Amino acid sequence: MNAWKIAWFEYRRRIRSKWFIIGTFGMPILILVITLGTGYLAGSGAGIETKHFGMIDETARYGEQLTDILDKRFADKEAPPFRIAVTNGSYESLQTQFDALVDDKTLDGYFVLPHDFLSNPTIRNYSRSSSNFRSTDIIKSELKELLIKERAINLDLSAEVLDEIFFDIDIAHFEVGASEERETDELIADYIAPFIFMFLLFLGIFTGGQLLLRAVLEERSSRVIEVLLSTVSYNELMGGKILGLGLLGLTQSSIYLLVSFFAGNYYELSILTPAIGLLYFTYFILGYLLYAGIYIGVGALFDSEQEAQQAIQIITFIAIIPMVLWTLVIENPNSTLVNVLSYIPLVTPFFMMIKIAIGETTNIQVLTTIILMMVSVYGSIRLSAKVFRTGILLYGKRITLPEIYRWIRA
Repeated sequence: MNAWKIAWFEYRRRIRSKWFIIGTFGMPILILVITLGTGYLAGSGAGIETKHFGMIDETARYGEQLTDILDKRFADKEAPPFRIAVTNGSYESLQTQFDALVDDKTLDGYFVLPHDFLSNPTIRNYSRSSSNFRSTDIIKSELKELLIKERAINLDLSAEVLDEIFFDIDIAHFEVGASEERETDELIADYIAPFIFMFLLFLGIFTGGQLLLRAVLEERSSRVIEVLLSTVSYNELMGGKILGLGLLGLTQSSIYLLVSFFAGNYYELSILTPAIGLLYFTYFILGYLLYAGIYIGVGALFDSEQEAQQAIQIITFIAIIPMVLWTLVIENPNSTLVNVLSYIPLVTPFFMMIKIAIGETTNIQVLTTIILMMVSVYGSIRLSAKVFRTGILLYGKRITLPEIYRWIRA
């Protein structure tokens, strides 16, 4: 009963906080603004610096043709990604001059078209930066088109024949069993939705974990913990805090999923299904309890938040692995690497949420990972309870790993 009272107190105190409201609604809005804003800036060309390249054209033919093609390609852009100034001549006679232009940063680099470029299509690029890959790819692609036309002329192939040989293929996307073609917006939503669910899961679990850590550290540093332990047991205090902040995380996650549901309905996108919602809450609860055990155990060992955050960094770095590999999971959901990572408890909820959202998992895998998480939660809570019971009232003493090991063994 005392545990539920503590849980309700923690939940009511935190949910009334203006920072909870700001964090719950402000964080998604901030992320949305940053995502859409950076996407707009990238698409609009804002912030793009035009690079300047030189070109030594030993053929005295292809360089000028290339600049004409690039001028047409970038005609609608206020700031083209690069410009090329072509000089006809030999590399041996012009090398010193062009090297000097790169050294004084007049040029970002230069290209050399050898005299036998038609029979030996190799371009040489000289630069002091490795940031020119995209530019070189564009130049390579356009020069390839020029060579194809040149060789076609040498083979007496007409323009009509070339049009028959070189063409693009359009891909129409359909749901299995459906006759209506899927829209591009729907395809993009399906691709991004798994990341959104995984990120919301991550946000909910670690928001609750961080609040739990701070709550323990605040009460420990102010000695309030001693007063609380005079009226409730260690297990009731620990359980109440975990439950209270877990309910707070569930409230936050429910808000996010409701927003996702209504947003999906508004845009006629079925990104949230009952099965995904149910499994989301399942993995949220299990993931939160696993990390809650870790956070409350760490909070019982340190007197300051700075030391506690340093100790928890390794766990945090492990937990962000799914955020780094989410595209790999979407494109290769059943690879050996992804399947192995899905069975590591610290990252299981996040990897499984992505796989579930894209429909690339089995009932056996879901059931197995849930059982694995339940066992891990039991171990985490049990071990943290032993650490919490012994370390929570130790002040001013640096606790060593052998001591923690003895507490766990006790």
